[in-house]
Amino acid sequence: SQAGHHISGSDKQDSYYLDYLRKHGVSNVYVGQTREAIEAIHAKSPIDWYVYSSSVAIEQPNHPEFAFCHENNIKMSKRDELINKILFDNNLKLIAVAGTHGKTTTTAMVIWLFKELGIPLSYSVGAKLSFGEMGEFSPDSEFFAYECDEYDRNFLAFKPYMSLIAGIDWDHPDIFPTRAIYYEAFVDFINQS
Repeated sequence: SQAGHHISGSDKQDSYYLDYLRKHGVSNVYVGQTREAIEAIHAKSPIDWYVYSSSVAIEQPNHPEFAFCHENNIKMSKRDELINKILFDNNLKLIAVAGTHGKTTTTAMVIWLFKELGIPLSYSVGAKLSFGEMGEFSPDSEFFAYECDEYDRNFLAFKPYMSLIAGIDWDHPDIFPTRAIYYEAFVDFINQS
């Protein structure tokens, strides 16, 4: 919402993350992912873009929210497309942090460094930080630091200004059936930077 978008959302269960959103002014967050729930949200405030998690698409390809969006011609995408729109609309240079292990820690270190240097930074990280929020949009920033996950080949949707790779160790055999295929995806990612 800091980047100027009106947002609402849902999750299958309540969590710390939903509490975090509510505390930061996102009041349209609902527990339960049913057709009736998204229909009610859409009736109050029409949805023009539905952003979903890769894991939902893999685990539940016939998810009731997906069906509702298809039937109502609502744009659907994974978060990578939304992040790319924010980058483009705000002329931000992406600092992408990738790797099998250490992405969150390394992203947090980048954020901490920018804060210590007093350089405005927009960012998204997968955990609460002791020195900042999980995400922040600064209209004065030139850079956007992002914890760029390889799951579902998500990181290949980006063309980073700079990439940091914390380390590579074969993971997600459901997406990358062999070690060689996993490593090849990281080579592709590096070549896009």
